[in-house]
Formats: sequence, structure tokens, C-alpha cells
Amino acid sequence: MKIGIIGACNMTLDIASRAAKSGHEVLISHPRCIESLRPIVEKMGDKVKLVTKDKAVKAKMIVLFVPREELNGFFDGLPDMSEKILLHTNNPFFNTESLLSPIAEVKSSSEIITSLLPGAHVIRIFNVLEPGVILSKCQTQNGNEIFYMGTNQEAKNKVKSFLKTINLSACDLDELCSAGQC
Repeated sequence: MKIGIIGACNMTLDIASRAAKSGHEVLISHPRCIESLRPIVEKMGDKVKLVTKDKAVKAKMIVLFVPREELNGFFDGLPDMSEKILLHTNNPFFNTESLLSPIAEVKSSSEIITSLLPGAHVIRIFNVLEPGVILSKCQTQNGNEIFYMGTNQEAKNKVKSFLKTINLSACDLDELCSAGQC
């Protein structure tokens, strides 16, 4: 499978490395300083390539790490993202109104991406949760847990299968919450 990665952080680069070792073709783009990634990418082997954002979004599954302040306008000029699976790796909450406003709507970055790309399937992935949230049902002994949430079950199933191919223990937080375990 072809995996697009947009934005470099520890998590996206780990996913890129794991995906390449598992035989996936990986296309990495970074909005800034793409050349600084060249030595890292070269160590990952010939399955990983540095590309433009336009090429990375051609993959059916895209791992996305874009700071919230760069989201507006980030997707402008890209091809239709309908039916793409976006694994969104950063989910800080922020106020959409002025910080001085007594009533401020709070949205996650994923909610903003979903509103900007209504046809895409946004799946939030987390590699770190507060200890109280991590339940024994999801824990493995190898420390390779990754947690995900989303609204489209078919997309979540594809994400779970992909995560397993790269040796990550995938845990659906939506299932846990619906079972009353969060």
C-alpha cells in the first residue's frame, strides 16, 4: 500500500520507518525544511521517498502532522480528498473565539480538518494517553500500543489493519467508550 506522510514528528517518522520495513511505499512531505529530512529518509531505505505535498496526498492513506496554526489554507489547491483516510496525529484543543470571550467554542484540530475536508475520513491517532485512560484491554507487553478514533467504521478497519502490518497494537477508543470503559 502507498502511504503518504505530511509533516515530520517522532510519530510520523516512526510510522514511516515501520511502514517501509513492512513493505509499504512511503511518500514523505514536510511543509518546511524538507531537505533537512533527507539523511533520515535515506536511512529508511528505498521504499521511502521525499516528495511534494501534492504527491503525498495521492496516497489512499495519509498520516498528517500539521500544526493547528497552519491548517487554514494548508489544503488549498490540493486535489479532491474525498474518500481519503487521514490519520491525524496531533489533536490539541483550542478556542475558536477570542480568548477573552466568555463563551468560546472548543474544537479539536481533527474537527477543523473534518470541516475543511468533509469527504475525507479523519481518524485521530494517539500514541500517548494519560495512564487512567490506558486500559488493560488495550495494553500489550511490548509498548507498541497506538490508539485511534473516528466516525467511519470501514476507514477505522483499514487503519487497524495497516497499524497491525507495521507492528503496532491498535486499540479503538470508540469501542472502549461505547462499552463504558473510558
